[in-house]
Amino acid sequence: MGLHNKILIADDDAEMLETLASMLEAEGYQIIRAENGEEAVELARKELPSLIMTDIHMPVMDGLKACKAIKTDKVTKGIPVVMLTVEGSINEIQQAIGYGAKTYITKPSSKAEILKVVKSII
Repeated sequence: MGLHNKILIADDDAEMLETLASMLEAEGYQIIRAENGEEAVELARKELPSLIMTDIHMPVMDGLKACKAIKTDKVTKGIPVVMLTVEGSINEIQQAIGYGAKTYITKPSSKAEILKVVKSII
């Protein structure tokens, strides 16, 4: 996998963050954790991950604003963003895709499904 195995995960739900992180770490990915959108945007610039997975509903800055910020910044705009959403609100997902998000994963999702999405991108 080499250098292309760094994934930034942003979720304010610590349990969800750890579940995703440990699952992906077990597959050999290096995980960078963020607890809100603002942190995600800063870490994306600093770490330049191969993939960003962000929850939509977070404090400080939500996932939609974070996605927009990442996609409008020339440093990070090339990084694929996958939205994590609980209820799969169509409006929010359409908005995120409009900002440049690649796809979305509805939580909770099976390990197989999450890995399939990750592997199809990086």
